[in-house]
Amino acid sequence: TNLFTVKGAIFPNETNVRFFGNIPYAEPPIGKLRFRPPVSVKPRNETVNGTWFGPSCIQYNSGAKTVYSEYLTGFLLSPGQETSEDCLTLNVWAPAGSKEGDKLPVMIWIHGGGFTSGGAASPYKYGDRIVRDQGFIVVALNYRLNIFGFPKAAALDGHDMNPGLLDQRKAIEWVYENIHAFGGDAAKMTLFGQSAGSMSVDAYTYAYPFDPLVRGFIAQSGTVGTSSYTFDPTGSNFTYIASQLGCNTTSTHDEVFSCMQSKPATDIISIYNTYNATLTGNPLSFGPTADGETIFSNYTARQQRGLFAQLPTIYSSNDAEGSSLLSFTPNGPPGGQPAIDAFTKGFGTCSTANGALARRKFNVPVWRVRYFGEWPNLNPFDWLGAYHSADIPMIFGTSDLRGADTEVERETRFQG
Repeated sequence: TNLFTVKGAIFPNETNVRFFGNIPYAEPPIGKLRFRPPVSVKPRNETVNGTWFGPSCIQYNSGAKTVYSEYLTGFLLSPGQETSEDCLTLNVWAPAGSKEGDKLPVMIWIHGGGFTSGGAASPYKYGDRIVRDQGFIVVALNYRLNIFGFPKAAALDGHDMNPGLLDQRKAIEWVYENIHAFGGDAAKMTLFGQSAGSMSVDAYTYAYPFDPLVRGFIAQSGTVGTSSYTFDPTGSNFTYIASQLGCNTTSTHDEVFSCMQSKPATDIISIYNTYNATLTGNPLSFGPTADGETIFSNYTARQQRGLFAQLPTIYSSNDAEGSSLLSFTPNGPPGGQPAIDAFTKGFGTCSTANGALARRKFNVPVWRVRYFGEWPNLNPFDWLGAYHSADIPMIFGTSDLRGADTEVERETRFQG
């Protein structure tokens, strides 16, 4: 790359795919860089060991059982995957014979996880089979999560409120400047993501309407209309955790912020996890918030004015988004199918329609997809239907992790 050498490896079980992991795209966000926008990685006179994934970003875990934690663990981080505050890395899968000058298309993946958990090292989302079958280059990035990526601290005074989203932009800039070294073409980059990653993709189109760096977008199950961005206006969640760590919350906002930057990251996340696992009232919550830079409070007005990157866009949603996102029981969510349908309408159907209609108004090439796939090796319960995330294994070609694909399943993946 332009900054350092990366030592990769042939990806397991894919002799024609090279993997370059653990590539830093920003300086470690620790100490005085905690809760702050990412800083571009400096050149290093060293070789990065990129033979496997680096640590994922620190995870929030309330301990609540979900269909994913109990039956669909392939959507979560790989077993034993390390986590760390020093996590701003990305991973590249490329054809084994690719070289500078090949100018291959590039797919940049943003993972989901509710902006609180997740990472690139997730088995259903490994990019090797897309590379094997399509000849693209796939990039998957980590970004800061929960309080580390979305601190909502009063000291920030409404600016740079979403370091996790700024991480994503920094990673995309790194890919734009360096992907040529892997055989990729910076002029053929597509940004795609699912769930929180999909919301990130959609938000990115509004944050960088005139300088998107990429040439198209795919938003799978999530848009800017999926969530509210105005919670906790006083930053009380951040202040509460600071108080539990011994920071003097009667001090100035800047002093509280500086104190929190000095505390062990493991202590911060432990208080967050423990409080929400034992609460009887409102949970602590950290996620994207409107700052007028990366997230806005007036998306409807921006849609009406065409203030988004006017590039080819695919919006997709699944037929039963709510089945795996509502409260989990082996017999299905309380409220049954009506509850699933109501959630799906609000979460997926209407928000994707609004985004697509806004683009259609300005003659932007746009497509809507509704996924109905139900496969034996992906559905532990019949009532799940085409649940939230069910499309991921079909896109990444990883649907056989829990059992062999059916012939129809294999054929379906290559239709389009």
